[in-house]
Amino acid sequence: MTTAVPIQPRKVHFDVSSVPRHWNGGDPVLTRFFDALSLHFPDGERFFIESVRNYQDKVTDKGLREDIRHFIRQEGQHGIVHDRFNDVMKSQGVDVDKAIANMRVVLRTTQKYLPKKYQLAMTAAFEHFTATLGEAMISDEENMFREADPVMRAMFLWHGVEEVEHKAVAYDVYQGAAGGGYLIRASSLIVATLMVHVIVAPVFMNMLRLDGVLGKPGVMLRGLNKLYGRKGILTGMLPEFLAWFRPGFHPWDTGMPEKVAAWLSEYESHGDPLRASETIYGAPAVQAAA
Repeated sequence: MTTAVPIQPRKVHFDVSSVPRHWNGGDPVLTRFFDALSLHFPDGERFFIESVRNYQDKVTDKGLREDIRHFIRQEGQHGIVHDRFNDVMKSQGVDVDKAIANMRVVLRTTQKYLPKKYQLAMTAAFEHFTATLGEAMISDEENMFREADPVMRAMFLWHGVEEVEHKAVAYDVYQGAAGGGYLIRASSLIVATLMVHVIVAPVFMNMLRLDGVLGKPGVMLRGLNKLYGRKGILTGMLPEFLAWFRPGFHPWDTGMPEKVAAWLSEYESHGDPLRASETIYGAPAVQAAA
């Protein structure tokens, strides 16, 4: 099964040099959550590309082969953009190099000891997480990026939209070229979720420690509630996230969200991701607090 929409690689540039330290509405917890994810994206994307490439030659469907080509180009561009933002975090005092080194140890160990089929299943699982997050970015404008710095908002929306656009590629390669299998698929999301927490959570906490937030329980609780509370960002993603475990699941079960289609249409008309983000959130009224 090929993607429901044509995958279109886009070369974009975001001037992140003047982004406020706490760019997401002045909330250090919300900001650093996305910063911690962003820091790990470049090497994560490279792992995804390699996992799919391992089976590229076994794909016979011409449409899927074309999707793989565009998937690789999109993921490569994601890595370039987030690498640039990593330089900003370095200037803030974040030990980016140590965090990346730790992640590379985990990824190299994964590639050395886990079968290539399982690596591909994990990639499909990670892609399910990023696509689910991408769809939540569009649908949950109240809590995620409504008050964010316009540049960062546009960067994450562009990334999120493209994750939705190619959300089924790794899954379809796993099902087709790698032979599929429910048990491997189901366990891969559990392993991938544990990996995210093991790798990202310590970096997230170290960022908050660097910002002096760990000693402010009120700030911490408010921010964590926005993520994990009853109406939190991650809590709201659970139904779509857990759909992965349904035996007949496919990433395109959720279709193409209307607002993702709106972003794509707007971007196509002028090629400016900042203007396209205004289609989702409207023009920024207030610059995010530092």
